[in-house]
Amino acid sequence: MHEEMPREEKGPLFIDLFSEELERDLKSGRVYARKIEPIKRAEKVVEKVSLQTTLPDGTIEDEEEAEPGDWIITGGAGERFVETDEKFHDLYGPDGKGSYLPRGRRIIAIPNPFGQSIRISAPWGTPAKPAYQDGGNKAMLVAALAGDGSMTSDRYIIGSEALLLDNYVPVEELKKKQAVRPIERGHISSPDNPSQPLAA
Repeated sequence: MHEEMPREEKGPLFIDLFSEELERDLKSGRVYARKIEPIKRAEKVVEKVSLQTTLPDGTIEDEEEAEPGDWIITGGAGERFVETDEKFHDLYGPDGKGSYLPRGRRIIAIPNPFGQSIRISAPWGTPAKPAYQDGGNKAMLVAALAGDGSMTSDRYIIGSEALLLDNYVPVEELKKKQAVRPIERGHISSPDNPSQPLAA
């Protein structure tokens, strides 16, 4: 059972994605890989601007300030959000045609275990300007994974499993698909790296 944290009257339950209990829950979550689909647009911010971030269905998610050097991204499904320059280049790379594609990325996620609306300190906030992210009772709690499979400090909420599946695919489904691929170039491919042969 999850211990409730302090909350404002009638407001969402404030949770800590770094708590011992949620760390343990996240470690037993499902791993997903980013779908490599083109984004519609990436604009580098020149002057400070306020932006309403939106979900793929057009729902307004938040109001963010984009600073010079940040990027405003419009995803393939029309969602809009802001990333710092460092995070943008970590998540996206040039496609050779003047646009950008998501880089391979893995996350681990679990359904909201609290059965009610929740709020977290958002990873894009700073000590000088804290930011918060809210999620409903169907939200997914997410931690990005490092190359070695460990959880990073990039932890956030995705509105629902359906929204998560717009951009990610469960890793076990990828492995099943790759396991039935025909043998190419005279070798059997590793499920984690199709270009690398399995050791004999």
